[in-house]
Amino acid sequence: MDAKQILVCGSIAYDYIMEFQGDLNNNLTTDKEQKIFNLAVLPSSKEIRFGGTSGNIAYNLAQIAAPTKVLTVVGKDFVDLGYEAHIKQHPTLEFIGDVHQELFTASCYIVNDVNHNQLIIFHEGAMSRCPQINLNEREISQETIEIASVSPDNVGAMAKWARELNILGIRYILDTGQVTPAFTKKILEELIPKAFLLIGNEFEINMILEKLGKSLDDLLKMNHNLIITKGDKGSELYSDGEKISIGICAPNQVIDTTGAGDAYRAGLLYGISQGFSLKNSCQIGATLSSFSVETIGPQTQEYTWGEVQERYEKSFHEAINS
Repeated sequence: MDAKQILVCGSIAYDYIMEFQGDLNNNLTTDKEQKIFNLAVLPSSKEIRFGGTSGNIAYNLAQIAAPTKVLTVVGKDFVDLGYEAHIKQHPTLEFIGDVHQELFTASCYIVNDVNHNQLIIFHEGAMSRCPQINLNEREISQETIEIASVSPDNVGAMAKWARELNILGIRYILDTGQVTPAFTKKILEELIPKAFLLIGNEFEINMILEKLGKSLDDLLKMNHNLIITKGDKGSELYSDGEKISIGICAPNQVIDTTGAGDAYRAGLLYGISQGFSLKNSCQIGATLSSFSVETIGPQTQEYTWGEVQERYEKSFHEAINS
């Protein structure tokens, strides 16, 4: 594999996962007139997992030894809770962000109940300092980076990094993800035409269309490269006026779908960095996603490029060469 570098701009976070052996609705008290809201639960378990969009994407790229730079801002617990060591155990990953000792790393607290309801609280923490990072100060250039991803993070920082990548002449994938609601129409109108490619799930792309007040055809006039992911229904690639349906790559088992979309993005980035077609790159993404769902958590699966090739060929009936 060629040593072409990938830049992943996006969040690193700790996910605090708790299980509640009851129904959250039964513990909820509300009275809008009295402005009362109470929800108290006693979870039966708690796990801390490594997460965040860039962390998940980079972890999957590390499985296939793709040289990757990770850019965001983290806090004092980045070292104490083991995320730094987790990254450093992968020699192809390099964290080039900042550490703010006075803040905590972004944290997502999730309580799942027996009926698959969720209570989610997200603390941005050190991520709020991301707009202070300038790509020019990180030795980022066309000579060092083949493709970049602007993935969910502080929205102001995402817009800033996209502008800087344009100035540097580096192609980037725009992935607004779960922070899509925070994007304004003005910023979307600015960034989408300049991106190499826009990616999102059906909900995110529909939200973008609503914010822009445009149809899908109108969006494709703004950027002719678009990927819409559809979970276990595969994905759709729109490129140069053509629509291509990308099938799923069948996993051996489905244990946890958390992070499957980030694994897909990792494969997509890798394929583009190696000069594969967008169709083949999407299929590589689908293949990496299949490994992701086979274990609990978005950063616990392990696989090799050889295993990716074997599963890719079996699912898509063609060989993919490194």
